[in-house]
Amino acid sequence: MNPLFHLVTMDYPYALESACLAMSIQGSLSVRNGPNRKNTMNWFHAFVRSTLTAYAGATFANVFMGRPTSMLSNDVFFGSCILGYALINCLPFDAGYRLFNDTFPGMLFVSTLSQVFRAGGICGFSDAAHDAFESMPSSYYPIPLFGPILLPTILGNVGGFLWHGFDGYLGDGMPWLFQQGISCSTFYHLYAHDESGILGTTLRAALRPMAMRIMHVVGTKDYDDDIDDSRVAFARFVIGTFMVMMSILHMPHFLGPNFSPFVSLYCMIVDILGGFKMNGRRRRRGRGMISGRGERGTNVNVGRAVHPPNGGGGGGGVGDKMRRKEKKEKNQ
Repeated sequence: MNPLFHLVTMDYPYALESACLAMSIQGSLSVRNGPNRKNTMNWFHAFVRSTLTAYAGATFANVFMGRPTSMLSNDVFFGSCILGYALINCLPFDAGYRLFNDTFPGMLFVSTLSQVFRAGGICGFSDAAHDAFESMPSSYYPIPLFGPILLPTILGNVGGFLWHGFDGYLGDGMPWLFQQGISCSTFYHLYAHDESGILGTTLRAALRPMAMRIMHVVGTKDYDDDIDDSRVAFARFVIGTFMVMMSILHMPHFLGPNFSPFVSLYCMIVDILGGFKMNGRRRRRGRGMISGRGERGTNVNVGRAVHPPNGGGGGGGVGDKMRRKEKKEKNQ
């Protein structure tokens, strides 16, 4: 298999440990660069906030499924929080903070592996929701449609609601983590789980040629989207690659944290449709001025030579002026 495939699907030695460490470092950096920028916060306060910043979803999202949280069931999570906090806040000369906050290799490590962790979370929570709800779909679609999409999306946004509140987090529009969660979980759920519904079958049919080429490149020559493992492998690879690529583009060395391909696409569509609407208004206005049909055409031409020939039909016509002049001369 291609090394990229192993990376984005967390199929390499110590994958969970390294990804959890990157998440913990990112949480500690977020607190250190935010509420603790002056490094005056009590250590326990800073540690708990760093932990919940990194793993708010892992701490609370399983509550919706009635399952134990990973923070309690897996020692790697909390252990990585201790190590990540120590690296950022406890090393002499702020060596860890400077390494992961100021150097390109350190930032690349944190950005890449934290997104690998999130990609695994989206796929894992979508699988869990699908398995839990599979036996009780609605009457309108053969599989549960929204649950396996919404649960992974909630997973990635618990921290935003926790620290900023509902209005504070959503007041300026849809945050990037919402955009990422909805788009990736929708693709993964439909591609990997929807075996008979029109959405999943259409998506796989449209992507089958590209999927076969991509999986051949990464080392799978017997790809078949009718096989569960093949579908899941391709979907996980696409999700992981997209999310890792976006994390790199969000680095300050490239497009910055405010970049969103969905916003760019939305603005492009709005500009195109806005241009069509503007051109349509101009065309409609032009037809009105030429033909004089409709209220717009009539109103546009007010003040111009719209009066009937020979001055008929209006007190301001040329004929009326001539008659008044002749009458005045006759009276004189």
